[in-house]
Amino acid sequence: MTKRTGYLEVIAGPMFCGKTEELIRQVKRAVIGKKRVQVFKHTLDKRYGSERKLYSHAGITFDSDLVSGAAELLKLVRPDTEIVAIDEAQWFGETLVPVVGKLLEKGYHVLVAGLAMTFDRQPFTPVPALMALSDRVTKLSAVCSICGADAVYHKRVTAKGPKVDPLKADPGFVSKMDASVFQARCRDCYRKK
Repeated sequence: MTKRTGYLEVIAGPMFCGKTEELIRQVKRAVIGKKRVQVFKHTLDKRYGSERKLYSHAGITFDSDLVSGAAELLKLVRPDTEIVAIDEAQWFGETLVPVVGKLLEKGYHVLVAGLAMTFDRQPFTPVPALMALSDRVTKLSAVCSICGADAVYHKRVTAKGPKVDPLKADPGFVSKMDASVFQARCRDCYRKK
């Protein structure tokens, strides 16, 4: 039996760009191709009311397992799994980087989707580090909510509040991360109120 070679693909971009939709698309193709796939999301992600499914903003879904931290992934990934898909990577924090490294050493194809930047355009750990280590990066853009151009950012449009620490985020806040709180913005419109 030949040893599998690990492969890391990161899907990144701002909110509302279709990261989860792209992750689900690739997972569904893998399933059609008879690949053994496991899909995970963080327990903080309770959007659209389902804990055991990935949900895209477009309403596309796929079954997933819940994990409360990166280390839990290593315990739950089965040896016969070929592809490990992880959605909303930013909620796992920096501990996801070494865990993904271990999965790659074991020969898994790892597919990670998440925000590369916060709403105030700062790197959102761990996605930038994973992008640097990846074999392939798919960087998506959204549609600017102001002018319709390609949006590479998302902006918080509610009253200013404290920055969100992804490891201490209130699940209620995470479930409200939608267009009433955030908007996709292009470079020019990001500066507008």
